[in-house]
Amino acid sequence: MIVLAASGCGYHLAGRDNPLLTGINTIAIPYFKNDSFEAGAEAIFTRSFSDEFIQSKRLQVVNIDAADVILRGTIKNVREEIISYNKNDKAMEYRIHVSLDLALEKRDTGEILWKRKRFRHSEEYQVATDIMVTESDKRVALEKVAKDLAKRVEESIIQGF
Repeated sequence: MIVLAASGCGYHLAGRDNPLLTGINTIAIPYFKNDSFEAGAEAIFTRSFSDEFIQSKRLQVVNIDAADVILRGTIKNVREEIISYNKNDKAMEYRIHVSLDLALEKRDTGEILWKRKRFRHSEEYQVATDIMVTESDKRVALEKVAKDLAKRVEESIIQGF
């Protein structure tokens, strides 16, 4: 009875959800390209995507020479917009928007297995009276965007594009 209940619970073996990943066990995530004007964004996104795949343990993260597939990313745009003002018309809160182009390719053939253009996400952050605090909050928001996008991408790749 327990075996029957467990078989219908929705769990799957890692790497089995997406038939295109048959025989694929390793992934490389080279440094993201940064086409935006946001200095350092490439480091944040590369680290977040690598960390997500390492934590999921569905594909082993390795260097390019040892990888079955390569996930390439380009940060196309990072922009901010003011979303609230105080009574003196000073910005109180910003929303940071990020747009990425991503492609998963087989290392040996160059075949594109998965591709997303202008993959987007945004996050809000508060403006402080101290510019250093505001910049720190902006970085935290950018890191949250990177982490959220990395999770969505990892799930999309593993679960079947």
